[in-house]
Amino acid sequence: MTRLSVDLAAITLTLLPECAIYWPEQNALLIADLHLGKAAAFRREGIAIPEGDTANTLTRLDNLLAAYQPERLILLGDILHSRLAGDPMLEAQIRDWRDSQSALSVIAIIGNHDRDLVSLNDIFECYQQGGEYAGLRLCHHPPEGPQTQPWVAGHWHPVTSLRAGGDQLRLPAFIQTSNHGIVLPAFGSLTGGMPISRSAGQKRYPSSGERVFAID
Repeated sequence: MTRLSVDLAAITLTLLPECAIYWPEQNALLIADLHLGKAAAFRREGIAIPEGDTANTLTRLDNLLAAYQPERLILLGDILHSRLAGDPMLEAQIRDWRDSQSALSVIAIIGNHDRDLVSLNDIFECYQQGGEYAGLRLCHHPPEGPQTQPWVAGHWHPVTSLRAGGDQLRLPAFIQTSNHGIVLPAFGSLTGGMPISRSAGQKRYPSSGERVFAID
């Protein structure tokens, strides 16, 4: 797989084809928008979506952790999709996963879907929007306007389209913004995407699943 390194101020981050970021200096892995339990939430509303999205997402995460062996995992919000009270099996699934990764330090930024995340405060270090770690601002919502501090965020679920003749390919993408930030693509197995077009001062880095590459 082909990774791509970018600099935010004095911080070097490695963009991974698996829609995650590895931070070598801190031996940390960053991901955003897992939306665990999303399929179950849809099924409760009568929409027949197959089970297995949460297990698939956690398995992919385990594979990343095994590959990079980070000391710390940073979750940039929307870890959950809906209330834990509506899906008691989900909380058990998350706690079982945490037990299997007990040596790992986990920081969790609270996203707009994470209304029940505080109930998992015993297994995650939970912080509100804009917490800081080693000079990097950790957000769920991308900050607006001029920023002086480098930041990373999720929330957008960014995707970009590549066109060749009559063909079109839509890929998840990292977005490096003009105000010193990077927005990560969604990591969850069952997430939509917001199309991001070319914009002045902004760089897009799509992931094919095997390779991250620049198009701007």
